[in-house]
Formats: sequence, structure tokens, C-alpha cells
Amino acid sequence: MSTGIAKYAGLLLACGAWAINTQLGQILPYADCGAGVSWSTVASFVAVAVALAGTLVSHARFGPSEPRAILFIAKLNVLAGLAFAFALLLQAAAAMLLDPCLR
Repeated sequence: MSTGIAKYAGLLLACGAWAINTQLGQILPYADCGAGVSWSTVASFVAVAVALAGTLVSHARFGPSEPRAILFIAKLNVLAGLAFAFALLLQAAAAMLLDPCLR
């Protein structure tokens, strides 16, 4: 990623992963009911990994010579990425605990 957009990676990748996982959470339980694999759980953990990767990219943007505004934006995006990763982790827990055939 270029350095200009890297500071926004925590927010962009994490919220994109959350939006895609929310839509897959509506679609995949129908496929999970007949299959032996819980694709909803797999999709949720992949989304958690994507959100954390975006958070790490934003965190890597920190530098001692950066202006304070860029550091603030990068730190804010790290916090937003962690919040979305936590929400995705809760969605993964729900996908593991709930039976998809009850829908």
C-alpha cells in the first residue's frame, strides 16, 4: 500500500471485512445446514484476520518524525480496526455457538 492510504488501512480493511462478513452471515447458514463444515465460522475468522492485518498496516505507519495530525489519524484508525476486529470476533463466536439449521 502506498504511504498515503496506509494510515487508513485499519479503518478501510476492517469495516470492509465487517460489511462482507455481515452479508455472508445472512447467506451462509443455508449452506452450513446441509454441509459438515461451518463456512460462517470460517468466513468470520478470515474477516478477523483481514481486520487485524489492516490494523497492523496502520500501526506500522507510526514514526517518530511524522506530523502529529498523521499520527492521530493512524492511531485512530488502529483503534477503529481493533473495534471492528472485536465485533467480528463476536460474530465468529455466534457462528460457532448457534446451530445453522435452526434458521
